[in-house]
Amino acid sequence: MRVTCKLPRTKKSWFSFGLILFVIALGNWPFIPLFNKPSIILGMPIMMVWSILIIFFTTGTLWFVSKIKGFSP
Repeated sequence: MRVTCKLPRTKKSWFSFGLILFVIALGNWPFIPLFNKPSIILGMPIMMVWSILIIFFTTGTLWFVSKIKGFSP
């Protein structure tokens, strides 16, 4: 089976693609040591607060991309 991939064509599509890649990068290894500290914020470890914020940031990013129709043809 042949796999095909379509790259973004417009500036809006490239911006949306970059924004989603940025959100994915925020949830990966380079940022985890920054938040893996034994400190407490609002009664929760910093890592838990960061994880919750990533969920909201991901949801907001996908909402924003759909609002600007970033991946529409």
